[in-house]
Amino acid sequence: MDAPTIIIDAFGDPACPWDFSSEPYRLRLMWRYGAHLEIHHRMIGLSSSPDEYASRGITTADIAAAREMIRARYGMPLHTAETSRHIATVFACRAVVGARLHDPDGAARLLRRLRILGLSEAMLIDEAETIAQAAEEAGLSAKDVASWAEEDATARALAVDMAEARSPAPPALAMPERLARTPEGGWRYTAPSYAITCGDVRLDSPGFQPARVYEVLVANVAPHVAPRPGPEDVAEVLGWAPYPLATAEVAGVMEIPVDTARRLLAEAGAEAHPSAGDAYWSAG
Repeated sequence: MDAPTIIIDAFGDPACPWDFSSEPYRLRLMWRYGAHLEIHHRMIGLSSSPDEYASRGITTADIAAAREMIRARYGMPLHTAETSRHIATVFACRAVVGARLHDPDGAARLLRRLRILGLSEAMLIDEAETIAQAAEEAGLSAKDVASWAEEDATARALAVDMAEARSPAPPALAMPERLARTPEGGWRYTAPSYAITCGDVRLDSPGFQPARVYEVLVANVAPHVAPRPGPEDVAEVLGWAPYPLATAEVAGVMEIPVDTARRLLAEAGAEAHPSAGDAYWSAG
């Protein structure tokens, strides 16, 4: 198979509900551009210590309220309970980067499971037991993932990710409202932020954006790549997906309302796996 034509460096974090709520749009891009597209998950590292949130005056209640707002607006199954403490996201980031160096496909699956465990199932993803569970559910060895996370190469790669996340490109700096301030007074990408590249052409998309924004940018960097038509029904989407999809993800791929997707999934006999006030769906 030829190398992918379009590369997306997706700056995000396993614990970010905004990043997770952009999954429907990522999946739509994957549906539309398939083998022409490769997504590289780059880790921002939102916190290196649980104390960082408290030092910025952010409480666990604030984070729970944000998840509730984001769930109501975008429909992904986010738990809305207040957690017992803040987390340090860097440990999950390290696990993902370590897996990325050894098994890129496995790293994407690991990131998916970490998001679901932390954001849908209210588990603390900086705990070794949670990371181990995510690894096993992603089809990886928990022992391997723990070992990879401690490698010097992983530390260097994560440092590069975090440094680049804190060095936004000039087009992104022109939209500071889409960025976040660092404690040192600089700027960093918010999650998700995309750098979309084809050959020598790069376009930046800082911060959460609608699906059509990403499609327009992809069309601008790769006008020669014809997108795949949308799916005909929910069964086609579930058959294509490598894992169960949230209702909002099916809706995003099909460009239909979430309530319509939920009804069509039920009518098609898809199997619902309840989670965080909604469900993930697999073929019945």
